[in-house]
Amino acid sequence: MKGWIGWVLLGLSLLLVAAGYRNAQPEPATEDLARGLACAGSSGCVVMTDRPGIVRTDFVHRRYQWTTSEGKMVVSCRRAMYVTGEWVCETEPGNLAAQ
Repeated sequence: MKGWIGWVLLGLSLLLVAAGYRNAQPEPATEDLARGLACAGSSGCVVMTDRPGIVRTDFVHRRYQWTTSEGKMVVSCRRAMYVTGEWVCETEPGNLAAQ
């Protein structure tokens, strides 16, 4: 029984690492989602560039810095259920280079 539990834990650990690695890789779909939200809620705001100026990814987040007509905006995206599910993004003014 102990051997069986060890194999199950190893399998779950490998799945978690694989999901985290996949989350840490930038993808065009998430970048497009972030670009669409960079000016969310601001009338007259325009995203000035086609690509983000700075991209930072880790196990659970993808962060994009966009230059807009209202200044630099950081869009932080994460999975709805920690490492799985749809991407959910939040926008805030700021600069990733200073963080």
